[in-house]
Amino acid sequence: MTQDTSIQPAKFGPVALEDGVSAGHARTYIFAAFWTIGFISFISFMQNYVLAEHLGLNNNKIGRTVGGLLFVGEIAILTTAPLFGALSDKIGRKSVFTLGFVWIGAGFFLFPLAKSYSILLLCRAFMSMGAAALGAMMAAVLADYPKNKSRGLFTAMSGAANGLGALVVIVGMSRVPAMLVKSGLTDAKAGTYTFWTVGALALLTAFIVSFGLKGGPPRMARTHKNIRTSIKDGATAARHNPRLRLAFLNSFIARGDVLLIGTFLSVWLLQAGINQHGLTTPEAHSQASRLTGVVHGMSLIWAPIFGIILDKFDRVSAVMMAMAIAVIAYITMGLTKDPTGYGAYPALILLGIGEFSVIMSGQTLVAQEAPPNMRGAVMGLFILCGAIGILTLSLLGGYLYDAYGPGTPFLVVAGVNGLILLYAIYVRVKTGYKSPQAKA
Repeated sequence: MTQDTSIQPAKFGPVALEDGVSAGHARTYIFAAFWTIGFISFISFMQNYVLAEHLGLNNNKIGRTVGGLLFVGEIAILTTAPLFGALSDKIGRKSVFTLGFVWIGAGFFLFPLAKSYSILLLCRAFMSMGAAALGAMMAAVLADYPKNKSRGLFTAMSGAANGLGALVVIVGMSRVPAMLVKSGLTDAKAGTYTFWTVGALALLTAFIVSFGLKGGPPRMARTHKNIRTSIKDGATAARHNPRLRLAFLNSFIARGDVLLIGTFLSVWLLQAGINQHGLTTPEAHSQASRLTGVVHGMSLIWAPIFGIILDKFDRVSAVMMAMAIAVIAYITMGLTKDPTGYGAYPALILLGIGEFSVIMSGQTLVAQEAPPNMRGAVMGLFILCGAIGILTLSLLGGYLYDAYGPGTPFLVVAGVNGLILLYAIYVRVKTGYKSPQAKA
């Protein structure tokens, strides 16, 4: 007699998967998570190289210039992320995920060809549309694949892949321009060829994702509804669920955390290397990549610890813990005088723990609370809230960076994290304890 194994849920290591999701699907998602954050981090990190070497930017305006690029990029994300999320409820996550990698890959080929700041703004907006698709699908698939009791662990795996991807792409690819310069290329051409290499990697990733992820619309999605109605349903779900509202506020500041580390920290490190230590631009980028690597490396060490916390404690409590760590981390970094000195390492380590905790706690909470039949729409709005956060913090942070010093944006974000911590405490008291082992 043949044993019926159809009722036995698939597993990806220790993670219990939802019905219809295979270990191969989960493995491909982790692969996609590795490259998604790697590519998005590369944009923020290497745009400083283009500004310095391709456009000859004046250092006195670097904060507002970078803030302007972020603002335009986030406008693109704000307007397209909800559409991509709702679209994935109709045509499937795999199709939108693949499109995102192709889109951002094309952007990598175009970005270093910009001959003016205005053209660079257009390129950044174009790339951000691809980033919107990737961000929405990262959150949606993270909600679709694991059973609720394993969300924290699967989120930790995804987060570790995110951190490792950012570490490998930033540390590895940021050294390529210096190597190409040594081989005889100009600084500008070295940067162009580096961007094109990453663009080719994005297209290869799109090809692998197109075969490895689960195809078709999500099993419980309301495919009969149009995109506008799906977005409205997602907003209604948040209006009636304070935990979901907290997740959206978390997204607001979590993207701000990525903004600080991927953009303002990297440009601060670059300027410190050039202005305080007399390094060339390629040398300063290599040093900045090593120090940024400390942040991402710390997130890898912290990932399994926080994954256990997410599956053992109420997930609102995990958000509270994440916000408290982040407040300490950003205050410590904001008060640092030289980000390249040995005295900055404690701040960099805390940044890695704080950034990872805020991002992962929010993703786990929204995945738990999003109604299964409209997850794509909810995740699109989740990404939209992050875009609003960056819109706000990019312009404010750029102005503060230039006017009051590079540590000031970190202190402002510490304050925002503190306010969300207070709201998280309110939600925890109001809604009571909710076991992470409960069925979603």
